[in-house]
This record gives sequence, C-alpha cells and structure tokens, in this order.
Amino acid sequence: MDDAFADRFDALSFANDEPVHIFRSDRYGHNDEGVWMPETLWHRLRYIGTAYSLHLLPLLDGTTDPVFLNPQQVAQFLRELHFITLTVDDPLLREQVSALVATSRLPSEGASKDKLGIEFP
Repeated sequence: MDDAFADRFDALSFANDEPVHIFRSDRYGHNDEGVWMPETLWHRLRYIGTAYSLHLLPLLDGTTDPVFLNPQQVAQFLRELHFITLTVDDPLLREQVSALVATSRLPSEGASKDKLGIEFP
C-alpha cells in the first residue's frame, strides 16, 4: 500500500473526530456505554452501504436527532454489517463493525419497541 494512504487505517488519525454514539435503548432511557465510533469511520461505513446499494446504512446520514432502530431494523443492520465485513478488507472498519455487532446483539434491558439508538455529533 502507498504510504500516502496508510493513515486511513490508523486509529490515531481519527482521535479528534466527533464520535457517533451507538447504544442499546429502551423506554427508560439510553445507556451511555455502547460504541463511540469516529464520525469519519461512520461515514466510511455508510458510503460503503451506498456503494453496494444496501437498504439501511445509507439512510443513517447524521441527522441532528438520535435515530432509534426497532428489532427488525437491527436485524437488517446486522445483515448489512456482516456483508461489509465479508466484502471490504479494512481492518480498522472491521474492528468498529465488530463492536457494533456486539452492541446490537445485547439483550434488551427493558420492554421497548426500540432496540438500538444512534446519536450523531
């Protein structure tokens, strides 16, 4: 790989990014834990979703309000993340996707129609 682009795979390159917060949610409020993904990597994930004509990822464009996904949408989110990890050779993105998958698969902490929340910077 050309060294001019090596920083694209270095987590330190995104240390000053505003984070996108992906968390488990329920009707009692959201968990402050979850995944804090650099905004640049979130957009990389979204644009890959757009490039492959995926359904859900391209829609998560960083609105000012949090987005909440129901269980069916989370299932689609997981399918799209799985496709991307099989298709794209990007170790940094794969690490972030792994954390997203783990968070998405956690059991709900309360009865709610929403399972996953996404807050944008």
